[in-house]
Amino acid sequence: MSTSVNVAVDGTGNVEIMVDDLAYVDVQHDAMAVFDDVEQGIVPGEDIFISAYKKGETSVHGKVKVLSHEGPGNDKTDLFPRDGVQFDRISKTHYEATFPALDIQRRTVKFPRQVINPSYKKSSSLDAPLQINTVALNPKSPHLAIGGPDGYCAIVPTSLDSREKEVQLKGHVGDVRDVKWFPSGEVILTASSDLSIRVYGKDGINPRTLKGHTRAITSLHIIGVGKQILSASKDGTVRLWDVGQGKEVRKWMIGETSRRGVEGMLVVEKQDELQRLGLVEEQRAMLLNIQEGIWVQPWDGEGYVVLTGAGDPGQLVSFDHAEGLVVLGYTSGIIEIRNLSTFAATSKIQNTMSSESETAFASGSVSRSKSKSKSQQGRIKRVRRNESSIYSLYLQKLESTPTPAPSEIGSEYNSEFDLYVGTAAGLPCRLGIQIHPETSGYEVVVKEELAGWDAVGIECWGIASYGGREEIWCAGGEGGIRRY
Repeated sequence: MSTSVNVAVDGTGNVEIMVDDLAYVDVQHDAMAVFDDVEQGIVPGEDIFISAYKKGETSVHGKVKVLSHEGPGNDKTDLFPRDGVQFDRISKTHYEATFPALDIQRRTVKFPRQVINPSYKKSSSLDAPLQINTVALNPKSPHLAIGGPDGYCAIVPTSLDSREKEVQLKGHVGDVRDVKWFPSGEVILTASSDLSIRVYGKDGINPRTLKGHTRAITSLHIIGVGKQILSASKDGTVRLWDVGQGKEVRKWMIGETSRRGVEGMLVVEKQDELQRLGLVEEQRAMLLNIQEGIWVQPWDGEGYVVLTGAGDPGQLVSFDHAEGLVVLGYTSGIIEIRNLSTFAATSKIQNTMSSESETAFASGSVSRSKSKSKSQQGRIKRVRRNESSIYSLYLQKLESTPTPAPSEIGSEYNSEFDLYVGTAAGLPCRLGIQIHPETSGYEVVVKEELAGWDAVGIECWGIASYGGREEIWCAGGEGGIRRY
Protein backbone atom coordinates (compact mmCIF):
# COMPACT_ATOMS: atom_id res chain seq x y z
CA MET A 1 0.00 0.00 0.00
CA SER A 2 1.23 3.50 -0.74
CA THR A 3 1.67 5.45 2.48
CA SER A 4 4.34 8.10 1.87
CA VAL A 5 3.72 11.84 2.00
CA ASN A 6 1.80 12.96 -1.06
CA VAL A 7 2.34 16.73 -0.92
CA ALA A 8 5.26 19.06 -0.21
CA VAL A 9 5.22 22.84 0.07
CA ASP A 10 8.18 24.78 -1.29
CA GLY A 11 9.50 28.12 -0.06
CA THR A 12 7.05 30.10 -2.18
CA GLY A 13 4.01 28.31 -0.80
CA ASN A 14 3.41 26.28 -3.96
CA VAL A 15 2.20 22.73 -3.49
CA GLU A 16 4.28 20.08 -5.23
CA ILE A 17 2.67 16.68 -5.66
CA MET A 18 4.98 13.86 -4.59
CA VAL A 19 5.03 10.34 -6.03
CA ASP A 20 4.39 7.18 -3.99
CA ASP A 21 6.36 4.22 -5.32
CA LEU A 22 4.61 0.85 -5.29
CA ALA A 23 6.44 -2.47 -5.18
CA TYR A 24 5.70 -4.86 -8.03
CA VAL A 25 6.25 -8.51 -8.88
CA ASP A 26 7.38 -9.93 -12.22
CA VAL A 27 6.95 -13.66 -12.89
CA GLN A 28 8.48 -15.46 -15.86
CA HIS A 29 5.95 -14.83 -18.62
CA ASP A 30 5.85 -18.44 -19.88
CA ALA A 31 5.68 -20.03 -16.42
CA MET A 32 2.42 -21.78 -17.32
CA ALA A 33 4.24 -23.67 -20.09
CA VAL A 34 6.75 -24.89 -17.49
CA PHE A 35 3.92 -26.19 -15.29
CA ASP A 36 2.38 -27.97 -18.28
CA ASP A 37 5.70 -29.58 -19.28
CA VAL A 38 6.27 -30.90 -15.76
CA GLU A 39 2.67 -32.10 -15.32
CA GLN A 40 2.80 -33.99 -18.63
CA GLY A 41 6.13 -35.60 -17.80
CA ILE A 42 7.99 -33.90 -20.64
CA VAL A 43 10.61 -32.77 -18.11
CA PRO A 44 11.02 -34.00 -14.51
CA GLY A 45 11.48 -30.48 -13.17
CA GLU A 46 12.40 -26.93 -14.11
CA ASP A 47 12.98 -23.52 -12.54
CA ILE A 48 10.83 -20.47 -13.07
CA PHE A 49 12.09 -17.00 -12.25
CA ILE A 50 10.28 -14.46 -10.10
CA SER A 51 11.45 -10.99 -9.11
CA ALA A 52 10.23 -8.06 -7.05
CA TYR A 53 11.12 -4.40 -7.40
CA LYS A 54 10.57 -1.09 -5.67
CA LYS A 55 12.18 2.21 -6.58
CA GLY A 56 14.99 3.11 -4.18
CA GLU A 57 15.31 -0.40 -2.74
CA THR A 58 17.33 -3.46 -3.68
CA SER A 59 15.40 -5.76 -6.00
CA VAL A 60 14.92 -9.42 -5.13
CA HIS A 61 15.41 -12.18 -7.71
CA GLY A 62 14.22 -15.61 -6.71
CA LYS A 63 13.56 -18.97 -8.30
CA VAL A 64 10.90 -21.61 -7.88
CA LYS A 65 11.72 -25.23 -8.67
CA VAL A 66 8.71 -26.96 -10.25
CA LEU A 67 8.79 -30.74 -9.76
CA SER A 68 6.34 -33.50 -10.59
CA HIS A 69 4.13 -34.43 -7.63
CA GLU A 70 4.18 -38.13 -6.86
CA GLY A 71 1.98 -38.30 -3.76
CA PRO A 72 -1.81 -38.29 -3.26
CA GLY A 73 -4.01 -35.30 -4.06
CA ASN A 74 -5.03 -33.34 -7.13
CA ASP A 75 -1.83 -31.32 -7.44
CA LYS A 76 0.42 -32.63 -10.17
CA THR A 77 3.37 -30.41 -9.26
CA ASP A 78 5.27 -29.37 -6.15
CA LEU A 79 6.82 -25.91 -5.76
CA PHE A 80 10.13 -25.26 -4.00
CA PRO A 81 10.84 -21.51 -3.85
CA ARG A 82 14.24 -20.15 -2.83
CA ASP A 83 16.43 -17.03 -2.80
CA GLY A 84 14.15 -14.82 -0.74
CA VAL A 85 10.76 -15.62 -2.22
CA GLN A 86 7.72 -17.64 -1.19
CA PHE A 87 5.43 -18.79 -4.01
CA ASP A 88 2.19 -20.69 -3.39
CA ARG A 89 -0.24 -22.19 -5.85
CA ILE A 90 -3.92 -21.49 -5.13
CA SER A 91 -5.33 -22.84 -8.42
CA LYS A 92 -4.13 -23.52 -11.94
CA THR A 93 -3.96 -19.82 -12.81
CA HIS A 94 -3.87 -18.23 -9.34
CA TYR A 95 -0.72 -17.88 -7.20
CA GLU A 96 0.52 -15.86 -4.24
CA ALA A 97 4.02 -14.38 -3.95
CA THR A 98 5.75 -13.16 -0.80
CA PHE A 99 8.98 -11.13 -0.67
CA PRO A 100 9.78 -10.28 2.99
CA ALA A 101 12.68 -7.99 2.02
CA LEU A 102 10.29 -5.63 0.20
CA ASP A 103 7.36 -6.13 2.58
CA ILE A 104 5.30 -7.85 -0.11
CA GLN A 105 2.93 -10.29 1.59
CA ARG A 106 0.87 -12.84 -0.34
CA ARG A 107 0.67 -10.73 -3.49
CA THR A 108 -1.89 -12.25 -5.84
CA VAL A 109 -0.45 -13.29 -9.22
CA LYS A 110 -2.89 -14.42 -11.89
CA PHE A 111 -2.22 -16.01 -15.26
CA PRO A 112 -4.72 -15.89 -18.14
CA ARG A 113 -7.69 -18.23 -18.07
CA GLN A 114 -8.00 -17.92 -21.82
CA VAL A 115 -5.83 -16.65 -24.69
CA ILE A 116 -7.19 -15.86 -28.15
CA ASN A 117 -4.88 -15.29 -31.10
CA PRO A 118 -6.96 -13.66 -33.85
CA SER A 119 -6.44 -14.60 -37.47
CA TYR A 120 -4.04 -12.10 -39.01
CA LYS A 121 -2.31 -12.35 -42.35
CA LYS A 122 0.79 -10.24 -42.74
CA SER A 123 1.35 -8.56 -46.10
CA SER A 124 4.98 -9.72 -46.10
CA SER A 125 7.46 -11.50 -43.87
CA LEU A 126 8.91 -8.11 -42.96
CA ASP A 127 5.68 -6.90 -41.35
CA ALA A 128 5.51 -6.71 -37.57
CA PRO A 129 3.22 -9.07 -35.64
CA LEU A 130 -0.34 -7.97 -34.99
CA GLN A 131 -0.53 -4.95 -32.69
CA ILE A 132 -4.00 -4.66 -31.17
CA ASN A 133 -4.77 -0.98 -30.62
CA THR A 134 -8.29 -1.21 -29.24
CA VAL A 135 -10.77 -3.76 -27.93
CA ALA A 136 -14.45 -3.60 -27.01
CA LEU A 137 -16.62 -6.28 -25.41
CA ASN A 138 -20.14 -6.81 -26.69
CA PRO A 139 -22.58 -5.82 -23.91
CA LYS A 140 -25.06 -8.56 -24.87
CA SER A 141 -23.08 -11.56 -26.10
CA PRO A 142 -19.60 -13.09 -25.74
CA HIS A 143 -17.88 -11.32 -28.62
CA LEU A 144 -14.93 -8.95 -28.90
CA ALA A 145 -14.38 -6.25 -31.48
CA ILE A 146 -10.71 -5.49 -32.06
CA GLY A 147 -8.80 -2.98 -34.16
CA GLY A 148 -5.20 -3.04 -35.32
CA PRO A 149 -2.81 -1.83 -38.03
CA ASP A 150 -3.49 -1.21 -41.72
CA GLY A 151 -7.27 -1.44 -41.47
CA TYR A 152 -7.34 -4.68 -39.50
CA CYS A 153 -10.66 -4.97 -37.65
CA ALA A 154 -12.59 -8.07 -36.60
CA ILE A 155 -15.29 -9.56 -34.41
CA VAL A 156 -13.96 -12.46 -32.35
CA PRO A 157 -16.16 -14.96 -30.44
CA THR A 158 -14.91 -15.55 -26.89
CA SER A 159 -16.88 -18.59 -25.70
CA LEU A 160 -14.57 -21.53 -25.12
CA ASP A 161 -17.02 -23.90 -26.83
CA SER A 162 -17.97 -21.53 -29.65
CA ARG A 163 -17.87 -22.77 -33.23
CA GLU A 164 -18.39 -19.32 -34.65
CA LYS A 165 -15.77 -17.93 -36.98
CA GLU A 166 -14.21 -14.50 -36.77
CA VAL A 167 -15.91 -11.82 -38.84
CA GLN A 168 -13.54 -9.50 -40.68
CA LEU A 169 -14.68 -5.87 -40.82
CA LYS A 170 -13.28 -4.66 -44.11
CA GLY A 171 -13.05 -1.13 -45.43
CA HIS A 172 -10.49 0.77 -43.37
CA VAL A 173 -7.03 1.25 -44.88
CA GLY A 174 -5.35 3.00 -41.93
CA ASP A 175 -4.76 1.91 -38.36
CA VAL A 176 -8.01 1.30 -36.48
CA ARG A 177 -7.73 3.49 -33.37
CA ASP A 178 -11.05 2.93 -31.58
CA VAL A 179 -13.97 0.49 -31.64
CA LYS A 180 -17.27 0.69 -29.78
CA TRP A 181 -20.35 -1.54 -29.61
CA PHE A 182 -23.72 0.16 -29.79
CA PRO A 183 -25.90 -0.66 -26.73
CA SER A 184 -27.92 -3.15 -28.79
CA GLY A 185 -24.85 -5.35 -29.22
CA GLU A 186 -25.71 -5.72 -32.91
CA VAL A 187 -23.78 -2.79 -34.41
CA ILE A 188 -20.13 -1.68 -34.18
CA LEU A 189 -18.59 1.77 -34.57
CA THR A 190 -14.96 2.10 -35.69
CA ALA A 191 -12.51 4.97 -36.20
CA SER A 192 -9.28 5.00 -38.15
CA SER A 193 -6.24 7.02 -39.10
CA ASP A 194 -7.64 6.89 -42.66
CA LEU A 195 -9.99 9.78 -41.63
CA SER A 196 -13.15 7.68 -41.70
CA ILE A 197 -15.70 6.42 -39.17
CA ARG A 198 -17.52 3.24 -40.14
CA VAL A 199 -20.66 1.51 -38.91
CA TYR A 200 -20.78 -2.29 -39.22
CA GLY A 201 -23.33 -4.97 -38.50
CA LYS A 202 -22.28 -8.18 -36.73
CA ASP A 203 -22.30 -9.81 -40.16
CA GLY A 204 -19.51 -7.49 -41.32
CA ILE A 205 -21.65 -5.35 -43.63
CA ASN A 206 -20.71 -1.65 -43.63
CA PRO A 207 -23.91 0.36 -44.35
CA ARG A 208 -22.60 3.76 -43.28
CA THR A 209 -19.30 5.63 -43.51
CA LEU A 210 -18.80 9.08 -41.99
CA LYS A 211 -16.15 11.43 -43.36
CA GLY A 212 -15.08 14.96 -42.50
CA HIS A 213 -12.03 14.82 -40.26
CA THR A 214 -8.75 15.88 -41.86
CA ARG A 215 -6.36 13.95 -39.60
CA ALA A 216 -6.42 10.64 -37.73
CA ILE A 217 -9.52 9.96 -35.64
CA THR A 218 -8.48 8.89 -32.16
CA SER A 219 -11.60 8.43 -30.04
CA LEU A 220 -15.34 7.74 -30.26
CA HIS A 221 -18.33 8.06 -27.94
CA ILE A 222 -21.85 6.77 -28.53
CA ILE A 223 -24.62 8.99 -27.15
CA GLY A 224 -27.61 7.13 -25.72
CA VAL A 225 -28.85 4.34 -27.95
CA GLY A 226 -26.64 5.49 -30.80
CA LYS A 227 -28.61 7.91 -32.93
CA GLN A 228 -25.76 10.36 -32.46
CA ILE A 229 -22.04 9.86 -31.86
CA LEU A 230 -19.02 12.00 -31.01
CA SER A 231 -15.57 11.71 -32.58
CA ALA A 232 -12.26 13.33 -31.64
CA SER A 233 -9.31 13.78 -33.95
CA LYS A 234 -5.74 14.98 -34.29
CA ASP A 235 -7.15 17.70 -36.55
CA GLY A 236 -8.10 19.58 -33.38
CA THR A 237 -11.85 19.06 -33.59
CA VAL A 238 -14.59 17.12 -31.87
CA ARG A 239 -17.56 16.40 -34.12
CA LEU A 240 -21.15 15.38 -33.50
CA TRP A 241 -22.68 13.06 -36.10
CA ASP A 242 -26.21 11.97 -36.93
CA VAL A 243 -25.72 8.29 -37.70
CA GLY A 244 -29.04 7.79 -39.47
CA GLN A 245 -28.48 10.70 -41.85
CA GLY A 246 -24.78 9.99 -42.12
CA LYS A 247 -23.73 13.60 -41.67
CA GLU A 248 -21.93 15.94 -39.30
CA VAL A 249 -24.29 18.18 -37.33
CA ARG A 250 -21.90 20.07 -35.04
CA LYS A 251 -18.20 20.79 -34.58
CA TRP A 252 -16.06 22.09 -31.70
CA MET A 253 -12.66 23.67 -32.38
CA ILE A 254 -10.15 22.67 -29.70
CA GLY A 255 -7.53 25.24 -28.69
CA GLU A 256 -7.49 28.96 -28.09
CA THR A 257 -5.15 30.50 -30.64
CA SER A 258 -4.48 27.39 -32.72
CA ARG A 259 -5.92 23.91 -33.07
CA ARG A 260 -4.77 21.27 -30.59
CA GLY A 261 -4.75 17.67 -31.75
CA VAL A 262 -6.83 15.36 -29.57
CA GLU A 263 -5.29 12.03 -28.54
CA GLY A 264 -8.21 10.79 -26.43
CA MET A 265 -11.68 11.75 -25.24
CA LEU A 266 -13.78 11.12 -22.15
CA VAL A 267 -17.40 12.28 -22.05
CA VAL A 268 -19.04 13.43 -18.81
CA GLU A 269 -22.85 13.12 -18.85
CA LYS A 270 -24.02 12.42 -15.29
CA GLN A 271 -25.50 15.43 -13.54
CA ASP A 272 -23.51 15.00 -10.33
CA GLU A 273 -20.26 14.83 -12.30
CA LEU A 274 -21.15 17.92 -14.32
CA GLN A 275 -21.78 19.64 -11.01
CA ARG A 276 -18.26 18.77 -9.87
CA LEU A 277 -16.99 20.47 -13.02
CA GLY A 278 -19.11 23.53 -12.27
CA LEU A 279 -21.10 22.88 -15.44
CA VAL A 280 -24.57 22.24 -14.00
CA GLU A 281 -26.27 24.00 -16.90
CA GLU A 282 -24.52 21.88 -19.51
CA GLN A 283 -25.94 18.80 -21.20
CA ARG A 284 -22.53 17.10 -21.21
CA ALA A 285 -18.83 17.94 -21.36
CA MET A 286 -15.76 16.42 -23.00
CA LEU A 287 -12.37 15.90 -21.36
CA LEU A 288 -9.79 15.84 -24.14
CA ASN A 289 -6.17 14.73 -24.00
CA ILE A 290 -4.09 17.39 -25.78
CA GLN A 291 -0.35 18.06 -25.66
CA GLU A 292 -0.60 20.62 -22.85
CA GLY A 293 -2.86 18.55 -20.60
CA ILE A 294 -6.65 18.22 -20.48
CA TRP A 295 -8.92 20.45 -22.51
CA VAL A 296 -12.36 20.74 -20.91
CA GLN A 297 -14.99 21.37 -23.57
CA PRO A 298 -18.51 22.12 -22.29
CA TRP A 299 -21.36 21.25 -24.63
CA ASP A 300 -22.33 24.89 -25.10
CA GLY A 301 -19.78 26.99 -23.23
CA GLU A 302 -16.20 27.93 -24.05
CA GLY A 303 -13.48 25.37 -23.53
CA TYR A 304 -10.36 25.77 -21.43
CA VAL A 305 -7.14 23.91 -20.73
CA VAL A 306 -6.11 22.42 -17.39
CA LEU A 307 -2.37 21.91 -17.21
CA THR A 308 -1.40 18.50 -15.91
CA GLY A 309 2.05 17.23 -15.09
CA ALA A 310 3.26 19.53 -12.31
CA GLY A 311 6.83 18.46 -11.63
CA ASP A 312 7.18 17.18 -15.22
CA PRO A 313 6.03 13.52 -15.01
CA GLY A 314 6.25 13.26 -18.79
CA GLN A 315 3.75 13.35 -21.61
CA LEU A 316 0.16 12.40 -20.83
CA VAL A 317 -0.55 9.12 -22.64
CA SER A 318 -3.75 7.58 -21.29
CA PHE A 319 -6.69 8.45 -19.08
CA ASP A 320 -10.06 7.20 -17.86
CA HIS A 321 -12.80 8.26 -15.47
CA ALA A 322 -15.61 6.82 -13.35
CA GLU A 323 -17.99 8.27 -10.77
CA GLY A 324 -16.20 11.55 -10.11
CA LEU A 325 -12.64 10.17 -10.32
CA VAL A 326 -10.14 10.72 -13.15
CA VAL A 327 -6.89 8.79 -13.66
CA LEU A 328 -4.05 9.95 -15.91
CA GLY A 329 -1.07 7.93 -17.17
CA TYR A 330 2.26 9.44 -18.21
CA THR A 331 5.34 8.40 -20.17
CA SER A 332 7.34 8.38 -16.92
CA GLY A 333 5.23 5.56 -15.45
CA ILE A 334 3.42 7.93 -13.11
CA ILE A 335 -0.31 7.45 -12.55
CA GLU A 336 -2.20 10.49 -11.31
CA ILE A 337 -5.49 10.10 -9.44
CA ARG A 338 -7.67 13.21 -9.31
CA ASN A 339 -11.08 14.30 -8.19
CA LEU A 340 -13.09 15.44 -11.19
CA SER A 341 -13.56 18.80 -9.47
CA THR A 342 -9.86 19.59 -10.08
CA PHE A 343 -10.81 20.13 -13.72
CA ALA A 344 -13.41 22.78 -12.90
CA ALA A 345 -12.70 26.29 -14.18
CA THR A 346 -12.67 27.67 -10.61
CA SER A 347 -10.12 25.21 -9.19
CA LYS A 348 -7.95 24.03 -12.04
CA ILE A 349 -4.19 24.00 -11.63
CA GLN A 350 -3.88 26.91 -14.03
CA ASN A 351 -6.71 29.03 -15.45
CA THR A 352 -7.31 29.27 -19.17
CA MET A 353 -3.99 30.38 -20.64
CA SER A 354 -3.63 33.70 -22.37
CA SER A 355 -2.28 33.57 -25.91
CA GLU A 356 1.08 34.85 -24.62
CA SER A 357 1.43 32.18 -21.93
CA GLU A 358 0.19 29.48 -24.29
CA THR A 359 2.87 30.43 -26.80
CA ALA A 360 5.52 30.50 -24.07
CA PHE A 361 4.46 27.07 -22.83
CA ALA A 362 4.56 25.59 -26.32
CA SER A 363 8.05 27.03 -26.88
CA GLY A 364 9.32 25.53 -23.64
CA SER A 365 10.10 28.85 -21.95
CA VAL A 366 7.40 28.24 -19.35
CA SER A 367 7.48 25.00 -17.37
CA ARG A 368 4.43 23.08 -16.21
CA SER A 369 3.11 24.81 -13.13
CA LYS A 370 2.81 23.51 -9.60
CA SER A 371 -0.49 23.66 -7.84
CA LYS A 372 -1.15 27.07 -6.30
CA SER A 373 -3.61 25.87 -3.70
CA LYS A 374 -3.21 23.61 -0.73
CA SER A 375 -6.83 22.59 -1.27
CA GLN A 376 -5.56 20.22 -3.97
CA GLN A 377 -3.81 18.13 -1.30
CA GLY A 378 -6.58 15.59 -0.79
CA ARG A 379 -7.76 15.59 -4.39
CA ILE A 380 -4.64 14.64 -6.36
CA LYS A 381 -2.37 11.65 -5.77
CA ARG A 382 0.46 10.16 -7.78
CA VAL A 383 1.80 6.61 -7.71
CA ARG A 384 4.33 4.70 -9.78
CA ARG A 385 5.37 1.07 -10.09
CA ASN A 386 8.19 1.51 -12.60
CA GLU A 387 9.28 3.96 -15.28
CA SER A 388 7.52 2.34 -18.24
CA SER A 389 5.00 4.51 -20.07
CA ILE A 390 1.40 3.99 -18.98
CA TYR A 391 -0.21 2.85 -22.24
CA SER A 392 -3.67 2.00 -20.96
CA LEU A 393 -5.95 2.57 -17.98
CA TYR A 394 -9.39 1.23 -17.13
CA LEU A 395 -11.14 2.61 -14.04
CA GLN A 396 -14.07 0.73 -12.53
CA LYS A 397 -16.31 1.79 -9.63
CA LEU A 398 -17.14 -1.14 -7.39
CA GLU A 399 -20.85 -1.59 -6.81
CA SER A 400 -21.00 -1.84 -3.01
CA THR A 401 -18.35 -0.50 -0.67
CA PRO A 402 -18.87 0.14 3.06
CA THR A 403 -17.26 3.17 4.66
CA PRO A 404 -14.06 1.83 6.26
CA ALA A 405 -12.47 2.55 9.58
CA PRO A 406 -9.08 4.29 9.21
CA SER A 407 -7.32 1.06 10.23
CA GLU A 408 -8.94 -0.74 7.30
CA ILE A 409 -7.75 1.64 4.61
CA GLY A 410 -6.01 -0.24 1.83
CA SER A 411 -7.67 -3.59 2.42
CA GLU A 412 -9.11 -5.24 -0.66
CA TYR A 413 -12.56 -5.47 0.93
CA ASN A 414 -12.80 -1.70 1.25
CA SER A 415 -11.48 -0.59 -2.13
CA GLU A 416 -13.94 1.72 -3.83
CA PHE A 417 -12.39 1.62 -7.30
CA ASP A 418 -10.42 -0.92 -9.30
CA LEU A 419 -7.84 0.47 -11.71
CA TYR A 420 -6.41 -1.78 -14.44
CA VAL A 421 -3.02 -0.60 -15.68
CA GLY A 422 -1.05 -1.55 -18.79
CA THR A 423 2.46 -0.30 -19.57
CA ALA A 424 4.91 -0.25 -22.46
CA ALA A 425 6.82 -3.11 -20.80
CA GLY A 426 3.84 -5.38 -20.16
CA LEU A 427 3.39 -5.98 -16.41
CA PRO A 428 -0.37 -5.32 -16.28
CA CYS A 429 -1.92 -5.12 -12.84
CA ARG A 430 -5.06 -4.30 -10.88
CA LEU A 431 -4.83 -1.53 -8.31
CA GLY A 432 -7.38 -0.71 -5.63
CA ILE A 433 -8.20 2.91 -4.81
CA GLN A 434 -9.81 3.88 -1.52
CA ILE A 435 -11.06 7.37 -0.64
CA HIS A 436 -10.07 8.15 2.94
CA PRO A 437 -13.21 8.95 4.99
CA GLU A 438 -11.53 11.69 7.04
CA THR A 439 -9.20 13.48 4.61
CA SER A 440 -10.83 12.63 1.24
CA GLY A 441 -7.34 11.65 0.15
CA TYR A 442 -6.60 8.51 -1.85
CA GLU A 443 -4.97 5.31 -0.67
CA VAL A 444 -3.70 2.90 -3.31
CA VAL A 445 -2.91 -0.80 -3.00
CA VAL A 446 -1.75 -3.39 -5.54
CA LYS A 447 -4.44 -6.07 -5.67
CA GLU A 448 -3.21 -8.35 -8.45
CA GLU A 449 -0.31 -8.86 -10.80
CA LEU A 450 -1.64 -10.07 -14.16
CA ALA A 451 1.13 -12.29 -15.48
CA GLY A 452 1.70 -14.07 -18.78
CA TRP A 453 2.94 -11.14 -20.86
CA ASP A 454 6.36 -10.63 -22.37
CA ALA A 455 7.85 -7.12 -22.35
CA VAL A 456 5.38 -5.66 -24.87
CA GLY A 457 2.89 -2.82 -24.65
CA ILE A 458 -0.53 -3.41 -23.10
CA GLU A 459 -2.65 -1.14 -25.27
CA CYS A 460 -6.24 -1.70 -24.19
CA TRP A 461 -8.70 -3.24 -21.73
CA GLY A 462 -12.21 -4.60 -22.04
CA ILE A 463 -14.53 -5.57 -19.19
CA ALA A 464 -18.06 -6.96 -19.36
CA SER A 465 -20.39 -9.26 -17.40
CA TYR A 466 -22.18 -12.30 -18.82
CA GLY A 467 -24.56 -14.27 -16.63
CA GLY A 468 -23.28 -12.56 -13.50
CA ARG A 469 -19.66 -13.41 -14.30
CA GLU A 470 -17.24 -10.58 -14.99
CA GLU A 471 -14.71 -11.00 -17.78
CA ILE A 472 -11.53 -8.93 -17.90
CA TRP A 473 -9.61 -8.85 -21.17
CA CYS A 474 -6.48 -7.02 -22.23
CA ALA A 475 -4.55 -6.90 -25.49
CA GLY A 476 -1.54 -5.25 -27.04
CA GLY A 477 1.78 -5.86 -28.73
CA GLU A 478 1.82 -9.66 -28.94
CA GLY A 479 -1.41 -9.83 -30.90
CA GLY A 480 -3.00 -12.14 -28.35
CA ILE A 481 -6.03 -11.23 -26.24
CA ARG A 482 -5.95 -12.52 -22.67
CA ARG A 483 -8.81 -13.10 -20.22
CA TYR A 484 -8.21 -13.04 -16.46
